Amino acid sequence: MTAPQVGKLASRIKLVIIIAGAVAALAVLATLALVVVLPPRISVSPGDGSSEIMPDDSELEISTSRWGASLATVAVKEAKIAPDGTRESERLLSGHLTDGRFVLEDGSSPLVADAEYTITVSGTVKEFGISGVTDTPVEQTLTFTTVTTPMPITPKDGLKVKYGEDVILEWNIPISDFEYSLEGIQSTSRLEDGGRVAHISLAKFEQGQAYPLKVTGATSSNGRELKAPVVSTVTTAPPLQPVFEPADGTSGVSTEAAPAIVFSEPVSNQDLARTLVSVEPKVDGTFSWPAPNRLEFKPTAAWDHLQDVTITLKGGPAGVRGVSGGFIEADSAATFTTAPAKSIDVSISEQRVTLYENGVAVDSFLCSTGNSGTDTPMGDYTIYAKMPAIDMRGPGYFAPKVPWVMVFKGDYTMHGNYWATAFGQRSSHGCVGLPVDTAKRVYDWTPIGTSIHIHE
Repeated sequence: MTAPQVGKLASRIKLVIIIAGAVAALAVLATLALVVVLPPRISVSPGDGSSEIMPDDSELEISTSRWGASLATVAVKEAKIAPDGTRESERLLSGHLTDGRFVLEDGSSPLVADAEYTITVSGTVKEFGISGVTDTPVEQTLTFTTVTTPMPITPKDGLKVKYGEDVILEWNIPISDFEYSLEGIQSTSRLEDGGRVAHISLAKFEQGQAYPLKVTGATSSNGRELKAPVVSTVTTAPPLQPVFEPADGTSGVSTEAAPAIVFSEPVSNQDLARTLVSVEPKVDGTFSWPAPNRLEFKPTAAWDHLQDVTITLKGGPAGVRGVSGGFIEADSAATFTTAPAKSIDVSISEQRVTLYENGVAVDSFLCSTGNSGTDTPMGDYTIYAKMPAIDMRGPGYFAPKVPWVMVFKGDYTMHGNYWATAFGQRSSHGCVGLPVDTAKRVYDWTPIGTSIHIHE
């Protein structure tokens, strides 16, 4: 090959190298343009933050877009949205990708109404750096919710209603109409607050009643309908119950007693409650609330001995109200009797009965209390019953027509003992025995309610 031919060949080779270099440079520039201008990515539809997605018209699509991106893992978490907006029944769905769609194992769409979906995908994308184009791991998480269907918000223990108020039934979204049945009572309904609240008015009100409620249909402003009937209850507030202390008919009450009314629950209108209580006889004193459900009356001066005191409380829906809304059905009252100015002291060790008036001993007698094994019970009691004569019997004994009997504890009494010949020593089956004539004097002297103190 001649020198001119060699030079011509070298020029051609040089041209080829220049062209190849230009093509490579263009390829690199094109790659850079794709990476920078149109970066590879993983796409998910519906997009992050989407809401009111219609399950029947949408699918969960997960794919790579442009070049250089690849999927590794897909996790789909579903949470049902309760009527009050809380998330519940969370679960990780089992499924797979088919033609860019995530489907359940049976091939169906995972999307249902009233649910929140959290999608987490991972994979790699191409990135350009100093060292060139590299595969970079990526992970992204997005959340969307499906369409909301109308649902009433019903507490687990049902709906509560107070006298004079409507049943309030709230909805998760505004509704245009709804249908319901309330068993056992007539009612009417209306929608307020833009359709988010239904008011149900009861035709009558009976306290402490539970009425089955069934919501059978509803249509929301977005055209969705109630999926299934919802069953609950409507419960009216229980009546407020007063308990008098001392109870009606109690005798022997201390002259220092502060009578009280204890209500079955805290009272919401305490100031009004004071005006609904009357005390007879009318005496000066003050009312107070030592507890939210306890109203006490403290007289300025002590009650008289053997005085009947009546506490009356007015009832009705305009009266005392409990915090749950209940009221006292009718007027109520209780009468107690204060203790007499008399008391009886029984000394077991001395076998002696002593009578007191206004704290001063006025008489004293020998007695006979229980033998060992049938001891007279020690403590403070009240004479609550008196009988001129009764038959007494027990294990191993029978005593007919025992006179002048004063009962202080069950079968334990103070009475005349006609079969005894000596007193001042233990000899009874547990009662306090006195000579018959002495028992008659004590019987006549002792009113019902007299306190009796038995001690060693």
